[in-house]
Amino acid sequence: MFKKIFLVSVLLLVSCWDNTVVDNVWLNNIDKWNFSINIPSNWEIIENTQNILPKPNNWEIELAVASKVLKNWFKNNLLILSDELNTFTSSKDFSMLNNVWASKDYIDYTLLDTKKFIFTDLEESVLYIFEAKYNYDSPKLKFLQTAHICNQKKWYFFTIAIPVSIKDTSKYEALLQSFACKNLTNDEL
Repeated sequence: MFKKIFLVSVLLLVSCWDNTVVDNVWLNNIDKWNFSINIPSNWEIIENTQNILPKPNNWEIELAVASKVLKNWFKNNLLILSDELNTFTSSKDFSMLNNVWASKDYIDYTLLDTKKFIFTDLEESVLYIFEAKYNYDSPKLKFLQTAHICNQKKWYFFTIAIPVSIKDTSKYEALLQSFACKNLTNDEL
């Protein structure tokens, strides 16, 4: 059930990035949750996710953003899901576990790259870049996925979806790397 909800969620966020974003000059810092992250200025936050995206059974949609530019019926997008951490694990292990799921549940899954990944707050994880389809009718997309555990209390799972025609993913990786947990007290968590 989660697989279907997640796949529909990302499909609803399909998007396209205008290549005018260079370095951090055109990035906006989003800092209103228990974390901060940079997003391109030509992407918009999807505020009303409960009416646009299916709600995952156990996970929360923390942030959904998509490009304002539609190209070939597609918009680049970022989806951040979260949940409370029930078992101690590292960001790296959580990311690896999720990639095992992705490799089995996506159609035409092709792993393109696996990278050691370090977030702005120095948390280490693994970044997976792969091409896949949600189902037999959907187009093949390129995905960047990783995970981050915050304050040993909550995990965040990131998915960026872009067209397979984009070869250089470094600017998308930089978006993910900009994520940082806020150091919160137990009362604030």
